[in-house]
Amino acid sequence: MVKNGGLTLEEFGRRLIELTVTEDVIRRRAIALLPLTRREERELKILGKMSRITVDFQAGDATVMRGMSGAFDVSIPQALTVRVDTAGEAEAAEHRLSATIVLRITPRPCEPLGIFLDIAEPAAESVQFAESQAGPRDYLRARIEEEVRKELLRLVRARIAETDAERTVDLEEPLARALGVAGPEPVSREAPPPSRLRGAGAAAQLGAPASELDAQLRVFGNAMPVQVWTARPDGQLNFVNRVILDYFDRTEEQVIGEGWLAMLHPDDVERTIATWTRCLETGQPYDTEFRLWRARDQAYREHVVSALPQRDAAGNIVLWIGSTTDVADVRRTEAALRRSEARYRLFAEASNEGVWFWNIREDTLEWSDRMLELMGVSREAWGGTFMSFFERVHPDDRSAVQAAVKAHLEERRPFELEYRLRHEDGEYRDVFIRGMAEWDERGVPFQMAGGATDITEKKRQQAMLQERLEIIEQQQEAIRALSTPIIEVWKGVLTMPVLGVLDEQRSQQMMEVLLDAVARTRCRHAIIDLTGVSALDAGTADHVLRLIDAVALLGAQGIVVGIRPEVAQTVVSLGLDLSNIKTLSNLREALLFAMQSSGVSVRRRRRAAREDADEAPSAREPLSERRG
Repeated sequence: MVKNGGLTLEEFGRRLIELTVTEDVIRRRAIALLPLTRREERELKILGKMSRITVDFQAGDATVMRGMSGAFDVSIPQALTVRVDTAGEAEAAEHRLSATIVLRITPRPCEPLGIFLDIAEPAAESVQFAESQAGPRDYLRARIEEEVRKELLRLVRARIAETDAERTVDLEEPLARALGVAGPEPVSREAPPPSRLRGAGAAAQLGAPASELDAQLRVFGNAMPVQVWTARPDGQLNFVNRVILDYFDRTEEQVIGEGWLAMLHPDDVERTIATWTRCLETGQPYDTEFRLWRARDQAYREHVVSALPQRDAAGNIVLWIGSTTDVADVRRTEAALRRSEARYRLFAEASNEGVWFWNIREDTLEWSDRMLELMGVSREAWGGTFMSFFERVHPDDRSAVQAAVKAHLEERRPFELEYRLRHEDGEYRDVFIRGMAEWDERGVPFQMAGGATDITEKKRQQAMLQERLEIIEQQQEAIRALSTPIIEVWKGVLTMPVLGVLDEQRSQQMMEVLLDAVARTRCRHAIIDLTGVSALDAGTADHVLRLIDAVALLGAQGIVVGIRPEVAQTVVSLGLDLSNIKTLSNLREALLFAMQSSGVSVRRRRRAAREDADEAPSAREPLSERRG
């Protein structure tokens, strides 16, 4: 039966697989192929901190599903225990994760009699994590999941690469049992490839009757959900599928031949015919774009058209098979996207702000051109990870950056701060950054975006302004000191000369300075010299009275001197009562008063000299009498 049954190798192999390769065989072979029950360790940096990840794998029962094409999908569940030890943190974080590895296994006949399991390398999306314990504060879990996913895929791919010998299933014995014979003769090693056996390949199809081909083509074309058409070697359409007729709301007779040109935009006719004629002459694939009339909305819409020539054994073109795709909605979306990108780019350039996007799960960090320009780094040299950014942060600012990121991701606090970022020339630039994360339905952040502004020049100007303000403050302090001088003219006696006009601010300053000096020196008398005051109003007089009262509260006597005649006249006209204030003519009199009040014996110089002259012996008296 096997030898003379007229079966191709493809048909023979399919019969063998259906007969002997059961789901149980595939399940046992897949489990033996991927023994992942072991421990793996690796190191990585998470948010700038060195961490060690320990992963324990425990495989579950595999499930097998046979596909329509003869392939098998094998799902192998994995229970994962992940322990993360991070530098600087006392306790390690432990996570329980569930993953499912999906393998696509396609049995393929091989010699001697057997089946080779052609196992496709699992794609990244084939490792899907099930829902597990995750809280809103567990913002690193997504990052850990991605690292575990990469490690799991690496192990599976490495295991597949090194186990070719284990991917062969011997079919001779199970086939013999199924046939009830000692065993079938092996397929000849000199058997030609399936494409050259009877009943295989396109040659047999080309030898079929034209009516049969036409019927098959119509069934196939009308089953397609896209616009499909064929044309003869001269370029005349000889078939269009139902989708095209519905699109144009025309009959087949109205469209085939050159009827489709009536639906072509008038401005595109000449160019389209020229392109189609050139492809017919050269036999090159037909790829172009033009606008076609859609009956539903009575409008021309953009289309992408492609067609390939089909040749016979001699290389002659016997048929063109093509497809037409309405891309108007796609082009409209692309145009809107370009406009949006242009507006966004204009905004970013106008604001002089660099833009960044951080995929937390995959740990990829994208910088805009402006961001790269701020740091003076090329896109090729930019690492594109969080660590690439974090290593450029000034060492003294790294803890603040980490704390700000953690507070935003865990507690959703506003993320904005100033820090220093190293430029490519080695100089640190002052940068202001702000951003916002996005959380999934479980409250775990998975991406974050924001902007950064170089504020180095602004900070430099602020420092210069602050320095100038400090100088101005020092100058003002010196001026205030000069405007309110305090002189200790004698032990326990202070004097304050007043110059110019007294206002509220200056009088308050005078009071603070004088009271501080009185308390510090514990003086008994404070002399206020008004010699430099040319005018006195009610407000000025009130300031002086309050100053004298304040001095008295500290146990010192206030004395006012130097009142000019015009000032005295003003005091009298205002009706001010200065009877309780000690007033003297000048500073000398006030000093003598203060000294006498302190018990110091003071004689006026002229009177003392006159008294000495009266008491001296006469010059006319003899010397002996004077010596008396």
